[in-house]
Parts: sequence; structure tokens; C-alpha cells
Amino acid sequence: MWAVYASLASIAIGLYYLGNQAAKVSSTVFMVYRGVMPILFLLPVLPFVSLPAAWPFYVVCLVQGGVISFIDMRNFRAMRVWGAETISSIHPFCVGIVFFVWLLLNPGGLIAYGREPLRFLTVAAALGTVIFCVSGYRGDRRGRKALHYMVPYLLFCAVCDTLNKTAMSFLRPHELVSGSCLYILITAVVISMVNFSFYFHGGGKLKELWKRQNVKCALVMVPLVLSMVFKNFAMFATPNPSYVTATMYLYVIWVFAAGAVLRFFGRNIPVSRISLRRVLLLLAAVVVLILFGR
Repeated sequence: MWAVYASLASIAIGLYYLGNQAAKVSSTVFMVYRGVMPILFLLPVLPFVSLPAAWPFYVVCLVQGGVISFIDMRNFRAMRVWGAETISSIHPFCVGIVFFVWLLLNPGGLIAYGREPLRFLTVAAALGTVIFCVSGYRGDRRGRKALHYMVPYLLFCAVCDTLNKTAMSFLRPHELVSGSCLYILITAVVISMVNFSFYFHGGGKLKELWKRQNVKCALVMVPLVLSMVFKNFAMFATPNPSYVTATMYLYVIWVFAAGAVLRFFGRNIPVSRISLRRVLLLLAAVVVLILFGR
């Protein structure tokens, strides 16, 4: 079932990326909305949410908010220096890190793969193929400098997905919906506090957030919140969080398809940097991962 939720999350995140490209707001304004809008969306359902019984769940959520804030800040700073294309080519490397970190933290999975080495090699090859298909990393001097700067980002991304899976592991099945909403809400509160402090420290003005071109960013957050919900459901069910992370890269296919359709109808949409061959290979790798991952 994790594959269904992860696939739905990939569709939502694809819509989010398309909307983000259309909105074209500054990174500082985006970060503020990134924290505030999930809170505003989820506050109306708060009276209907039951509190999960496991107290470590709340600790993990608070820590996760700080981790996400660091990841977002590091990512935007890197993009300003090396550009979005170079940095986005590095992001997929976290898939492999998450896979091995979770195996180390959960020796039962490592033992199970030790009994089935062919399955382990198949899953590892599928994850490697996903990274190859969506990365496009070039190891030139510029790329190596960017990669060196992004090492903490990749490590914290691995921590982020590990904490996400850990938080969901504290929930009982009947607590999943409420726990997912609370996870998003608690992390968003922490993210908002951090992002507001950076925004005002950098000279940002409150009135700037209400400008028409910036308010458009609020709508972009709807698919983002949906992707979070589906990702939480997937993390609850998956045996390894890297499977969810890898499957969510299917968003590349949905963005590729949307661009092709829009260009067919005469819209001036840039051609995707990923080829059709890589798109099909990515799809095949995710299918193999779903069939053999455990």
C-alpha cells in the first residue's frame, strides 16, 4: 500500500513544482508561506484530531521542524550560488543514504536482505537507477564544489526521511490520520518560527507578504500539504523510507508529461532536461522497487 500513497504524493509534488514555477515568488517569501500555510490549512481540523498516545512522537516532530528548516535554508542558499539545475542534480543522492541509514538503524531489514542477497542487489540496482535517471550530475569543478557544500544537506535529508518514518512508526493504525495532521502541524509551527526570524532579520517587511504576486504562493501550498499527507501514509506502511523517497521522484514523469501536453497546445514551456528514455527507465526502476523492496 505504501507504493500507492507514494505515487499519489509524487503527483501532488509534481503539481506543487509546476505551481511554484508559475508563481515565481522570492525564496524568502516562499519560505514564510512554506511554514504558515500548512498551519492555516490544518487548524480547522484540529478540534477533530485525536492525540497519539506515544510521547516520543511529539519530540520527533519538534526535531523534524528544525531539520526541515535547515534543509530548506541550505538548499536555497546553494541554488543562489550554483543554480537550480546543478543543485537539483545532487538531491537524488540522498535516496541511497536513506536506504543504508535505515538498514543500520533496523538490523532486522539488513538480516532479511542477508538471507536474500539477490533481492538486495535488485533493490540496490533499482535505487541506483532512480538516482541515475533523475540526477544528471556532472562531476566538473563547479559540480564538485556544489556537492561538497551539499554534503550536510544530503545527510540532513537522510535524517529527515528517517525521522519521518520514525514518527509514523510511533502511531497505531487508528491514529494515522490524526497523527499525520499533527506531524505536519507541529513541524510547520517550528518551520514558521525559524523562517519568520530569518525573513525579518534579512529586512523583510510584513506588508510584502500580502502583495498580490506573493499571495499566489498560498495556492501552491495546497498540493504541497497533500503530498505531505500522502507521504506520511506511505512512510507508515513502507519497510524502508528510501522506497518512498525514490518513488516520489515519479513527479519527474508527471512534470515531463504536463510539459509535453502544454507544448502540444501551444504553450511556451521549456523542454525537460530529462529524456524520454530516462523517463521510461525511471518508471521501470520504481516498478522493480515496488515488487522487490522489503
